[in-house]
Amino acid sequence: MMKEQSETPDLGEDLLAPWEEEAGASSRLGMLLFLASLTVFFGASIVGYLVIRLDSPLAPLPGHLVLPSGLWVSTLLLLLTGWAIHMADRRARHRASGSLRWWLSLGLGSGLAFVAVQAPCLLELLRVHRVALAQQGGAIYGLTFALVIIHALHVLGGMVPLAALTFDAWRRTAGAVSRHRMWGCALYWHFLEVVWIALFGVFQITA
Repeated sequence: MMKEQSETPDLGEDLLAPWEEEAGASSRLGMLLFLASLTVFFGASIVGYLVIRLDSPLAPLPGHLVLPSGLWVSTLLLLLTGWAIHMADRRARHRASGSLRWWLSLGLGSGLAFVAVQAPCLLELLRVHRVALAQQGGAIYGLTFALVIIHALHVLGGMVPLAALTFDAWRRTAGAVSRHRMWGCALYWHFLEVVWIALFGVFQITA
């Protein structure tokens, strides 16, 4: 009963723009192709990092690097962000405008908290790698730096549409929120979750 009530359309204030099938199909295809290219890039980079890190005789053995404990907190915040945006996307599909605002606000707030916690942790992660892998001549550190910075830039890029959607939702203007944008934003943040969990797992294994 509670589930049915939470997904009941808010007919009094429809923030969502009409769904256009043709535009929806093209935007979905574009987003999927974009994420597929990023998947290939991050996948190849992670494999390259593992090969260099584990095969080099000069690199310290796994177990000799201490990762910042705050990365666990930031990972939980990222998962919370993805979950909140997923719930907002569900509310958009059910046209529940009222709860959509709050889920987007939760997603934006937890996303900002993730950035605030993650930034100093990533700087510490890079410092640890720079000191421990100094004998490598910068090869592993350079790849680590590239992975961390590129993921951070994509997170910042994801904050822009999330903030825009949240702002549009609170404008209380009919048709202010595009369902295509909502779907794309949710999918993108799920992608960021998967990439970060993969990176974090690799750093844990090789630390």
